[in-house]
Amino acid sequence: MLSIGKVFWLIIILAAVWYIFKIVEKRKINLANNKQKNENINKKGIDAFKCDVCGLWSTGKKCNNKECSNSK
Repeated sequence: MLSIGKVFWLIIILAAVWYIFKIVEKRKINLANNKQKNENINKKGIDAFKCDVCGLWSTGKKCNNKECSNSK
């Protein structure tokens, strides 16, 4: 038989389960965001430029391509 007390406790239990899942989902999202931030911090970029003559990407002040007229 369905009574007011049973319906009340059913609603309480459903609300508790709902909020537990919301908390768990927020933790997953926060962990994923923190992991992405840590990965971005650990990546280091290099200073490079693209040579206008040969199109080769090089580090330093001049082109590293031996066949390029801009490297001399």
